[in-house]
Amino acid sequence: MIALDVRPVEEPIRALCSAVITGDILEERLLERLQSEYEIHTIYHLAALLSTRAEFTPEAAHRVNVDGTMNLLKLAIEQTRWHGLPVRFMFRAPSPRTDFRPRRKKRAEGSVRPMELPGTMYGINKLYCEHLGRYYAHTTAALRRMSPV
Repeated sequence: MIALDVRPVEEPIRALCSAVITGDILEERLLERLQSEYEIHTIYHLAALLSTRAEFTPEAAHRVNVDGTMNLLKLAIEQTRWHGLPVRFMFRAPSPRTDFRPRRKKRAEGSVRPMELPGTMYGINKLYCEHLGRYYAHTTAALRRMSPV
């Protein structure tokens, strides 16, 4: 297991890792280095600027939450191409305050209220990144089916 974090990784986690790298998911050259040095089969993406901080710095939140996610998705795609096996991409879970799953409360006339959209920068970023993940999963699978082996 390889750990990548902007802060030094604490010892209990460090002990479980074969490599620990202090760096940022926005550093494309760092991710290119990871691409060339390691064979990655699963990515656990936990990096984010969460709700409170994201509200005060929405541009920084977008860079970390969206651009950083895009960088890791590109890494997953390149790793998939490199070793021919799909890379599992585990994306951070929503915080309870930004949960935007469908609310299915029936009204008196029996209708279902549509999905509530997120109202925070973090929630907006997360929903967009979930759509990116679905897009890349579908596109990568379609490309694998079309490419000659």
